[in-house]
Amino acid sequence: MTPAPSKAKATDGAIRAAKQIERNPSFIPSTAEIIDRETGVRELVEVLENIIAEAGDLIESRSPELVAEARAAVRRYADEAPRQGE
Repeated sequence: MTPAPSKAKATDGAIRAAKQIERNPSFIPSTAEIIDRETGVRELVEVLENIIAEAGDLIESRSPELVAEARAAVRRYADEAPRQGE
């Protein structure tokens, strides 16, 4: 069974990867969506965002560097693509 197509726009990172892989420009968007879906990057970013939102202050009191790294990763990988629930 194949996964249902995502209505979310592919992340910028997946589009960059698809451009490196795909020779036919018309296939880049669909290749990027497959990359996002199969790697789970979007879901991981969403989980990380939720952890920071719920427990960021608690974690920051013990490891401010860890929270700073997590926030930087979210900024780097979350890009402007809308989430699946949006």
